[in-house]
Amino acid sequence: MDKKEPKSRGATAPAAGRSRGRLASLGSIVGIGGTLVCSLSMVAVAVGLFVAGGTAAAQGGMAGMGSGHQGMADVPGWLEALLRFGPVILIVSVLLVAASVTLRRRLAALPAISGGLILYVGMYAQPNLALMYAAIVVGTVLLVVAYGASLRPTTKEVGRRAM
Repeated sequence: MDKKEPKSRGATAPAAGRSRGRLASLGSIVGIGGTLVCSLSMVAVAVGLFVAGGTAAAQGGMAGMGSGHQGMADVPGWLEALLRFGPVILIVSVLLVAASVTLRRRLAALPAISGGLILYVGMYAQPNLALMYAAIVVGTVLLVVAYGASLRPTTKEVGRRAM
């Protein structure tokens, strides 16, 4: 009797594709969530939801939000930690979104990276609050567009499904 090995490549290829798709979705959602947390914490301090002194710090682009900053005594500990580590959280979140959308579509990485740059510059590299708010909106929209673009099927996938 001639025993033939079953072809597992055909059986695992769709499973690997689904697994990769789930990983990409999870990475995108976690990354976009991280950018939203950073953005909302900046807005919360900027509009004075936690302390009046936070507004003065927000007008400096949050660049000087170190541990020895004046006027940070009334800020809750979790918010102070979020503001201190915000730039790192934002960078990691944007890289996570970019990597996740690249798993599905390479061109979708362009709006993700652009949105991340706009978010970072808008929140941490310039002092104007109006520009910060606009950068948060534009950057977040670009990240969501990148995620949405990565979900669209390619023309090859559409042709296969039609058959």
